Amino acid sequence: MTKILPARLPATSIAPRCNATPRRLKDVHSPAAVRLWVPTAWPEIGGPRLDLKPDPRFAEPIFTSRFIPGERTTVYIAGCRGLLSSVAQLLHIGAWKISTTQDETPGLQRRLDALGTDRYGSTYWIGAETVEDPHFSRWGLSMVGTDVMLSPGSPLRILPRGIEVILPADLDFDTFERLLRQALSNAELGRWVTSWAGRAHCARFGLSPSRFERFSPYNMACGDRMSRAREIFLFKPAKQSQRLVRIIETLIIGHVLAGP
Repeated sequence: MTKILPARLPATSIAPRCNATPRRLKDVHSPAAVRLWVPTAWPEIGGPRLDLKPDPRFAEPIFTSRFIPGERTTVYIAGCRGLLSSVAQLLHIGAWKISTTQDETPGLQRRLDALGTDRYGSTYWIGAETVEDPHFSRWGLSMVGTDVMLSPGSPLRILPRGIEVILPADLDFDTFERLLRQALSNAELGRWVTSWAGRAHCARFGLSPSRFERFSPYNMACGDRMSRAREIFLFKPAKQSQRLVRIIETLIIGHVLAGP
């Protein structure tokens, strides 16, 4: 049976593993995601080799002669109070769901409602038992960073709370979603907490890495099915939206130029 527990306050710090020590940024009552600076080398989506400069090829014949516009999709950045209190504030780093949708309702409301119904990422395992954290039933969209720049001729459009993408005609939505997830995977929460750096960070604060390997309790006809939540990433929308844009553009131009 699934137990529902209240979100925990951050555990008392254990001895640090490097010379630098955590530094208080906000008091413990602050609603901010990051209330403590910690000497952890956080991964950034796309990795250190991601080129953030605009790509001139979008406006050149090598791309324009091959690109046939297809369906529209939206890349969104979503969060909820549960993700804030049960993940971000415990780890001291922003954590957001980044994914794609073809929902065309205002504000992507149908997609957000579905995330709340599924309580996406609300659950984790302790041994053979599942535990569900509260406050995963209401989701909202993050603003995209205000300083984001597109490459000239890019088939992307920056919305206040999303990134609209015109896919190439021969790139379907499901494939694009899979490629995007792979491109972001170095900063995927469940993957990072099982790495050496993630385990060391959790040990510093007396946290179990398994608490951050998140699942969604889908209610199926034959009973609940626990599905791994693979779209929660360590991410700072205000500072790293440019990275997300360049990753999307790289996927699009890579697909088009790789064609026959």
